[in-house]
Amino acid sequence: MNLASPQHSPDQKQAPAVSWLKTYHVVIALSGCLILLISNGMALTGLTPFRPELIKTYGWTMQQLTFGDLVAFAVVGVLAPMLGAVMDKIGVKRLMMCGGVVLALAYFTFGRVQSLGGVYLAHAILGLAVALSGLVPTARLIGRWFNAKRGTAMGIALAGSSLASFVFPPLVVKFLPQYGITGSFDRIAIAGFVLTAFVALFVVDEPEQKQLSCYGEAPITDGVLPGIEFRAALRTVAFWCLTLGAAATFFSMLGTLFNLVPHMLDLGFDRGEAVRGMQVMLSAALIGKFAFGWLSDYLEPKLVYLCNLAVMALGALLTALAGVQEIWLALAIFGLGWGGLYTMLQILVVKSFGMRATGKLMGVIAFFDALGGGLGSFVLGSIRTHYGSYTLGFYLVFALILLAMLAATQIRPHFQTKP
Repeated sequence: MNLASPQHSPDQKQAPAVSWLKTYHVVIALSGCLILLISNGMALTGLTPFRPELIKTYGWTMQQLTFGDLVAFAVVGVLAPMLGAVMDKIGVKRLMMCGGVVLALAYFTFGRVQSLGGVYLAHAILGLAVALSGLVPTARLIGRWFNAKRGTAMGIALAGSSLASFVFPPLVVKFLPQYGITGSFDRIAIAGFVLTAFVALFVVDEPEQKQLSCYGEAPITDGVLPGIEFRAALRTVAFWCLTLGAAATFFSMLGTLFNLVPHMLDLGFDRGEAVRGMQVMLSAALIGKFAFGWLSDYLEPKLVYLCNLAVMALGALLTALAGVQEIWLALAIFGLGWGGLYTMLQILVVKSFGMRATGKLMGVIAFFDALGGGLGSFVLGSIRTHYGSYTLGFYLVFALILLAMLAATQIRPHFQTKP
């Protein structure tokens, strides 16, 4: 493997001379994919198929169970800004290794709870794991290794979240009849230790540790990354419009994901078909991650972000209107729009403010998107409990995505790289 790094003047932006596919950069992109496959798979898609069984076994309601998601993402939201500052100083490797162990602990706890208090404790542990090894640290890792091809690299990393739907939900469906709730949680918990071992072996915090530079940039020689200061970014309208968009779209994304299996069951599908509905949506999201990430390397990222939101809004509206026959198309369109969103948020932060305070800024955004995601799951679950249907919830999702589109029109760059 050729580990040479492209060299050019720091005052002049040039195309990299060596393809990132021939350097350690490709290992980092693929590592991000596996990390998110395990962390998001266990935190998001892996939990959803357990819920009908927990309701059947303990008599809890969907509203009570989805409140646990609010607990988990409240923990993520509280920790993310602090961890963002830590990531800027020490990198993400040690945090991710701890996150894998905490993921396993969360699943061992889930397998032994017999009260709602225990469920919420397990969700709090899961929230800690997501903060340590989820989207924010992975985005920080990719951002530190890529300037050119950042959209493509983020698309590869985020593909792990979609691929997880083909790993964890089918395992849950297979394990539950054989091992019950406790045995199934225990077996899937092993994946957390796999994550820790993988990160220890393959993840490298900074390209300089491999005698490389951030792909598409000259090596950093003075220890200072380009960009504007954290407090200056917080004073801009663009940052808060990005944050509002993140909160609204994560409400929509996670609210839909966490409630999709029970929604499909309400429509008359069996558990296996409900899991396939999740796979349809996340397969489309996988396509969206690659497609929109690739487009962002060639088109204006703000335009790509608006296209993301428009497609997702159409999917939300169709999901609210869809019956048994139409639901598959609605989920595919919703997933396609969803796919590129986190890629575009991370790219827009870097494009607008540079790399100097990326960890802190993404930490603040993560506080609000975590709050939005937790509220999305809880609010849609509460609507189902009180009204017997998710229809009103999906109309709410549609309205929030339109709000995110309006906010996106106010995003503009406050930092420019040298020509």
